[in-house]
Amino acid sequence: MSRVFNIALIDDDKRIVECSGDSKTGAHPKIYLNVREEDGKIECYYCGKSFIWKSHFKGKKTFKKRK
Repeated sequence: MSRVFNIALIDDDKRIVECSGDSKTGAHPKIYLNVREEDGKIECYYCGKSFIWKSHFKGKKTFKKRK
């Protein structure tokens, strides 16, 4: 089972997202990505961050903080 830690839930009407990395993955040039209509998600090819429409997210709704 793989775990995805670097995701961003986005509104379903959002078709284009921007990514410039973050503190976990490191900064990279700002890029704009088109969300795929067929599955409601896109992954940044620099840092691997996944952007997913809220209606398409099937993971847990609550997360416990790691110690």
